[in-house]
This record gives sequence, structure tokens and C-alpha cells, in this order.
Amino acid sequence: MEKTAPVVLTHYGDASYLRTVLGCLRRSNPDKMVVFLGDETNVKHAAKAGKFIRYSDFAVGPRLKKFKKVFQPIEAKLHKCSKEDGVKKPLSFVFQRWFMLFDFTRFASVERFWTFDTDTLVLAPLSRREDRFAPYDATTQCRDCCLNGFVGSRQLVERYTSCMIDLFSDEAYLAARRKSLEKQVGLAFNEMEVFCEFRRRNKVKTFHAAQPLQGEFFDDALAYDAAYEASPHKVRNDITVKRVWRDGYGALYARHLASGEFVRMVTCNLSLLPDYIGTKLARFCLTPEEDEKVTKPSKSDLLEVDFSQPLADSVRSVLKAKFNMLRGLVGGNLAGAPGAVAQKK
Repeated sequence: MEKTAPVVLTHYGDASYLRTVLGCLRRSNPDKMVVFLGDETNVKHAAKAGKFIRYSDFAVGPRLKKFKKVFQPIEAKLHKCSKEDGVKKPLSFVFQRWFMLFDFTRFASVERFWTFDTDTLVLAPLSRREDRFAPYDATTQCRDCCLNGFVGSRQLVERYTSCMIDLFSDEAYLAARRKSLEKQVGLAFNEMEVFCEFRRRNKVKTFHAAQPLQGEFFDDALAYDAAYEASPHKVRNDITVKRVWRDGYGALYARHLASGEFVRMVTCNLSLLPDYIGTKLARFCLTPEEDEKVTKPSKSDLLEVDFSQPLADSVRSVLKAKFNMLRGLVGGNLAGAPGAVAQKK
């Protein structure tokens, strides 16, 4: 096994951003073993990932079978999910992927590893940043609510998944979660809440990686700006994002509000953002050789990154919207035509 921790990602279904994300990861971390646990819809991205493995190969273990017996989706009445297959699969998968990660790491004799949401750009080499997290069991993101980034041992994941089984077996606990969702009508009970409960019940030392450490941070989400300066310009006139600068080497920075310091972005989470943002920022993904040249910048060394939509991308978006509208009109006419197949009720 490699001396440095591998990167292990899990994803079901296809996504247009995967090619960009995985290409960026491969460029910034050529020394890393990168494993992508996916399915038949995203196998085409395997060449960019490094090593592709079907997650279904690790979805048959006894621990996961036990979890599936007790799992039930718990959601508020207005909760919606953008992925296919309704609500149950994505709500289940965010839990199940940790069982698959554990079984894979045990099979591959991986003790510690990195894992990120698959819409995250890894902009710099990870190996030289592992030692800074040695005092911790793991890093967190998602406003310090989810296990994400560096995982110091697979035993931590084993304990975490055991907690999932215990909580979904506790009817009193689940009833309390349902009650809380009566006032949070757009949300659902997910793995982040379980992780917070797991951390409360166990001695787990974590570090919220979105906090500055040694002049750098791992972004919770570009569209989340509470601790960092917000851009005065919204993406597509709708989405507030961090204000981002680049230096002469291509490294990216955001200004931390509490300290006023420009802090380097090691990763950038693209949740809720159009694909062109990822394409634009992937140009600032640095190789290990490029990363070694980066020095602490002064304000005068930095140029602000423009998040305005490229004209070509804007035209494509308009054409796609018109095409979908036309297809809907044609489909509606066909549905009402003589001999049309009756719609399911």
C-alpha cells in the first residue's frame, strides 16, 4: 500500500461535472492512488479517475445488509431531491456509501484515506498536507457537520456505520427526528445529523477543514460565504459565492473575514453552481511542481476571478431551455393524439 493516503470517491448516476472534477484531481495528485466507486452510468469517467470499481461489489456485506433492514427515509413534507429514483435512493445512498467505503478499505488494506463530495475540485497536492491533520481522527466539512476530507483510520468509519445501525434501530430517536422535521419542512434526516450524534456519543477529535490552517483551507462550498468575503456579483444574478482571487502562480485565495487574511483554497466545492464555474476554476488546478513555487501573496499580487457566464455557455443554456420547452410541447401534443399510450395514473 502507498505511503500516502489514497483518494476514494463514491458516486451513483452520471453527472456532467465528473469529467472536470476527476481530471483536476488527477492533475493535482499524480502520486495518489485514486479509486472511483461508481456504476454503469459513470464508468466512462474511469480513465480520468485512475481506478474504477463498481460500488455494487462492496454492497453485499453483512453490515450493510443489517443497515438496509432498519433503514427508513425520514423527511419533511416539502423535502425534495434532485436525483433520479425518487427520494429513497439518495437518502439511503448517503448512508450506504460509508459501508461501501469501509468494506473497500478493508479489502484493499487501506488504513487512512481522503474522500470528498464528487463535485469538489482538488486544486493542490494532498500528500504534503496530510501531516497537519495527524493530531485529529478526521476532518469535517458541511459547516462541521459531515465526515469529509481526511479520514485517519477505517476503524473510525466502522464505528460511524455501527452508530447508523444503532440509531435507525432506535424508534424513540427516530420519532424525535420526525418531530423536529415538522418545523423544518424542506429538510430530511441525513448522514450529517447522524455524524453529529456519533461525535457526541464518542470520543472523536475532528477539525473543521474550512477553517484556516497553515494559511490554507478546504472549501465547504463556494456558494457558502459565511466565514469568507462574498463576491459583489452573484452567479447568474442569483447565487451568492465567495469572492476569489488568483496569484501569479495560479493558486486561488479567499479573504477570511475574522482575520482579514487571504487564505489559499486547497479544494473548492461546486454544489448548486452551473458547470461553467468548475470549468473556469479547474484551470487553476496546480501540479506538485507548480504547487512548490507558490509563496504567500500580498494583496497587490492578486487578481479577482471573474465568475460571469461565458457567452458560449449562455447561448447553450438558452438553446437547451428552448429545446426542452419544444420537446415538452411536442410530447404534450403526442400524448393527446389518437392512439397515444395512456399515461400512468
